[in-house]
Amino acid sequence: MKISFRKSLKLIILLMSSLLIATASAVAYVTLQWTTTATVAANPKVCFIKWADGTKANTFTYSVNIFPNIQTIDENITYGVENWDTVSHACHMRMASSTTNTTDVTSVNMTVYNSTAQIMTKLWTSFTDTAWTDFTPYAGNYTIWLNVTCPSSAVVGHTPSFTFEMKVENP
Repeated sequence: MKISFRKSLKLIILLMSSLLIATASAVAYVTLQWTTTATVAANPKVCFIKWADGTKANTFTYSVNIFPNIQTIDENITYGVENWDTVSHACHMRMASSTTNTTDVTSVNMTVYNSTAQIMTKLWTSFTDTAWTDFTPYAGNYTIWLNVTCPSSAVVGHTPSFTFEMKVENP
C-alpha cells in the first residue's frame, strides 16, 4: 500500500507542476487597432511664402555666397513665414543638420520678424545643436533674416550647407 501511495503522491505532484507550468506559459492576447484618415491639403496654416510672387510653399532652397573673415547678412531672404490664418499658431524652428565645421563657419544667426515684432531669434555656434526654438506668428507675413559668419580660415571653394526645419501645428 505504501508503494502505491508514494507513486500516487509523485503523480499528483507531477500533474500539479505540469498544470502550473502550463498556466504560467499560457498568455492570452487581444489586438487593439485604430484607423487614421489623412486629408491632403496644400499648406498648413503657417508655411513659407515666396516674396517674388506671393505663393505658399512647404519647402524652399536658398543660396548665398559667404567669404573668409566676413559676416554675411541677408535681412530678407527670398522666402518668409506666413500665417494665413486669423489666429496665432505655435511653431518651432531648428537647424536639423549641417555639412560645415568651425573652420568654414563660426556661427549662423536666424531671426524671424515683421514690422512690429521679432518673434524668433536663434544663434547657432554648435552645428550639432538640433533643439527646437519656439515662436508664435500671428496672422500676417514675417521676414527671415540670416547672418552667416566665417572665420579667416574659411576655405574658398567649400560649400557648407544648413538644413532648417519649421514645425507647425497641424490645423
